[in-house]
Amino acid sequence: MSIIIKGAMMHNSLRLARSALHILFAIFCSAAYAGNNAAPLGQEIGVATSKQVRDQIGNQTQLADGGINKFSGGRMLKGDGSGLGVEGLQDVLFIFDASDKLSGVVMTMGKDRFKDTLDALSKKYKLVGKQVPFVGNSYAKFKQGSSVVELDAPHMSFSLELRYLSDELLAVFNNKSSVEAAEKKRNQASKL
Repeated sequence: MSIIIKGAMMHNSLRLARSALHILFAIFCSAAYAGNNAAPLGQEIGVATSKQVRDQIGNQTQLADGGINKFSGGRMLKGDGSGLGVEGLQDVLFIFDASDKLSGVVMTMGKDRFKDTLDALSKKYKLVGKQVPFVGNSYAKFKQGSSVVELDAPHMSFSLELRYLSDELLAVFNNKSSVEAAEKKRNQASKL
C-alpha cells in the first residue's frame, strides 16, 4: 500500500513540475512577444536597416530615394507598393532614423480598405484607441512594444494612411508639429 501512495505522490510531483514548467514557458513567450515592435511587410520598427529594406522589399517593388526626413533626421525610401501583395496599396514610405534604423512606415490605401485593415490590425496588435463614426474622420491606434500603429481615414479624403511609427519618431513629430503650429499662429497674428 505504501508503494501505491509513494507512486501517487511521485506522479503528482511530476505533474506539478510539468505545470510549473508550462507556466514559466508561457510567461517567457508572452514577455518575449510583448517586447517586439510592429513589423509591417516583415520589417521590424527599430530593428530593420535601409539595406535590409532595399534587399527584401526592393526585390518585390521598386524603391527610390525619398530624401531626408525632417523629424527623424534619417533617409527615406519610397515606392508605389506594387508587387507587395497589399490590396489597395497606392504608395509606401520607409522612414529611417539617423542611425539607419527603421523608424516608420507609412502606407497610403484607398479609403474603402478601412474596415478590412482595422479588422486585420485588431487581430495582430493591442487596440488603445478607436473612433469610427458613421460619418466623419475614422481613426484607430494600436500599440506593440515601443511602436504604434495608426490607421487614419479623414472624412473628406478618398484615401487612408496606415502609419507604423517608433515611439521616438511619434514624440518628435508631435513636439515639432505643435511648435510649428504655434509659430504659424504667431506669424498669422502678427500680420493682422
